[in-house]
Amino acid sequence: MKPFIYIALDKTGQRSNYEAARQFADVKSDRFGFKLNLDAVLDFSPEALNSNAFVKQMGEYGKPLMVDLKMWNGGRTMTNLAKGCADLGVDVINMYPHAMGKFVEKVAKAVEGSKTKLFALTVLTHYTNEDTQRLYGRDIGDATRMLAELGIQGGAKGIIVPGTQLSVVKGFDVHKLVPAIRPPWYADKKANSQEQIVTHLEAADGGATHEVIGSPIMKSENPVAALERILKETDA
Repeated sequence: MKPFIYIALDKTGQRSNYEAARQFADVKSDRFGFKLNLDAVLDFSPEALNSNAFVKQMGEYGKPLMVDLKMWNGGRTMTNLAKGCADLGVDVINMYPHAMGKFVEKVAKAVEGSKTKLFALTVLTHYTNEDTQRLYGRDIGDATRMLAELGIQGGAKGIIVPGTQLSVVKGFDVHKLVPAIRPPWYADKKANSQEQIVTHLEAADGGATHEVIGSPIMKSENPVAALERILKETDA
């Protein structure tokens, strides 16, 4: 399994994200792209571009883009956002399946026929078993499976799951994206208060088709070398 890597740029402001992406322009691989956070796409600073112009600008690097919308809103709002991303050729958008089936169906239908794939976000990687018991009355594995099923039944083409829970969705024939990746050589294992942590190789071995990796690349002394190392280590 050779997972596709989305680099979580995670910079403040649009210009910082654009400039951060530039350093990867000469990396010869078709297995990575960029994840754009909502606060970059919806940057309210006076000098910011509108969302359409910013996504187009980030697309100049010729790499697939994931727009991390984390939608959980009304049907009209979410379908309009989804259509906008589809029109721009965004690779992946996401939403919470908590919105329930009919809204997942609406968003899935909004991107139908485009290159844009809808991924359903299950359990957040900073949750513990105690958190999911409190929120859903289920342990983290059962909660992950329940939310994955809701998303898939609504038409999502992929699911976003903690790497520690890949085994509970093993039989689901959809894309599986894993965040909170921490390679064994990355020193700050719990950066950003992540709880459900796996290595890039553990995620790949568990069936991940996509990985989002931020800090281990962006906070490395040499981000390009860190990306190239991850790509090489997962090239099997």
